[in-house]
Amino acid sequence: MGENILLVVVLLLSLYGCVELVRSLSLRLLRSRNPVPAILVLPIGSCKELEFIVRAAVSRSRWTSDSPSQVLLLDVGMDEQTRLLAEKMSRDFENVHISTPEELRFYMKRCYNDIKEF
Repeated sequence: MGENILLVVVLLLSLYGCVELVRSLSLRLLRSRNPVPAILVLPIGSCKELEFIVRAAVSRSRWTSDSPSQVLLLDVGMDEQTRLLAEKMSRDFENVHISTPEELRFYMKRCYNDIKEF
């Protein structure tokens, strides 16, 4: 009985390793020579499912790239509870940031000018 359980655990772990190997190889083969930084902007107002949305976005950004994209929580009327949760999420994940529409506008203008000069 114990041998069967150990065999199942080993098979599951080897399957997970194979999936990670395929993912890593596909990311390396499909990577461009000039990587473009990605920013996922999530407009957040009063949101009860903020934690689920942010965790899903971070998970997706980690799965699709070796260097995770930035997740920007755009404050479009967050209430106090949502704001506290957003601040906690930005502390928990290094690629999650909170921004106002004015800060986003300034950042996008700066990025556009950098690309224009490039």
